[in-house]
Amino acid sequence: MRIGVICEGPSDYHAIESFFGHSLGEAGVRTEFKALQPQMDRTQPEAGWGNVLLWLKKNPPATRIQSYFGGGLFGGSLATEPFDCLLIQIDSDILGDAAFAKFVSDNYGIILNNPQTPDQRASAIRCILQNASQFQDMTSADVARHLLAPAVESTEAWCVAAFTVPTINFESLAGQALVDAFMTVIEKSEGRQPQAGYAKIDKSPKRREKFCKQHSNGSARIVAGCAQFGAVHNQLVSLAQSC
Repeated sequence: MRIGVICEGPSDYHAIESFFGHSLGEAGVRTEFKALQPQMDRTQPEAGWGNVLLWLKKNPPATRIQSYFGGGLFGGSLATEPFDCLLIQIDSDILGDAAFAKFVSDNYGIILNNPQTPDQRASAIRCILQNASQFQDMTSADVARHLLAPAVESTEAWCVAAFTVPTINFESLAGQALVDAFMTVIEKSEGRQPQAGYAKIDKSPKRREKFCKQHSNGSARIVAGCAQFGAVHNQLVSLAQSC
């Protein structure tokens, strides 16, 4: 199954490739991932939610279908071979940001009220991605090949879940609690003594790639502890079975 990934940044791509790759492998689905956004071969890949939405704007439905699914009048694909689906990710921790709220209001007519529960936050991100992807201009078959993957609150929660026993609702971690939980598990993974608290999350792509590969076998804990990850996993399995 070939999966084209449009996500916020390199650290998110490594989490997607490692954790979904393992969870799908456990379900008997062989996968190949390709980063479309960000372009991982660049020295400084473009990162952030704005680049996800910009990519979707620059690649409207007709372009996506012809370029990545091998459809269109003349067939063929700009990709090496057609993708089975596109996986599109944005973190939900952006929902309280005033600039983000203004952008989605101005561009999609969506008024955000910064919902509080994990399910509501995922739904808000999914609604934005549906509008940005222009689902209304696609057939139901092409819509089904767009997998929307809101990360609640961020893909760092997946990393915490992959490392941590016992399983809890990791999507309830937010703000400083998530910063501390993530930095604690990555420090422990590297054999370091965790600090009492951390100012911010380390987004180093190399460090994240190493962690995600090392703990990809914890994907079952992510499925169990991160409902939105589990939902996308199930969608991917169903799509693979229908291909």
